[in-house]
Amino acid sequence: MIYTGYFDRLEDYRKGGLTAVDIGGYSPPGYIGWRFRELAPKKVWWQEWHDKKLSNDWYEEKYRETVLNLLDPHETADRFQTLGQNIVLLCREKPPLFCHRHLAAKWFRENGIDVREYE
Repeated sequence: MIYTGYFDRLEDYRKGGLTAVDIGGYSPPGYIGWRFRELAPKKVWWQEWHDKKLSNDWYEEKYRETVLNLLDPHETADRFQTLGQNIVLLCREKPPLFCHRHLAAKWFRENGIDVREYE
């Protein structure tokens, strides 16, 4: 199973037997683990969205255009499954904040792959 989560709960995920995968643009200090930068937002437009307070719809369009449209969801999910049975894709934002991991999860679900936030 593939889940999503955030770095502040990293130890909870590990104790739960999940393999952590950082899908952000950069890892927090001290993070040791898998990284998958192919799902990270592009810094140049992320910064524009952040600084100019652009809409989340704008962000989603950019994320789909420059990240998700370049990947195959099934191949990507298969790559994660080679790391273990239960994977958690991590970024920094705590729920319910808008973030790219939720967009990635939505993209997977749109393509028939069950990905949800780890509770």
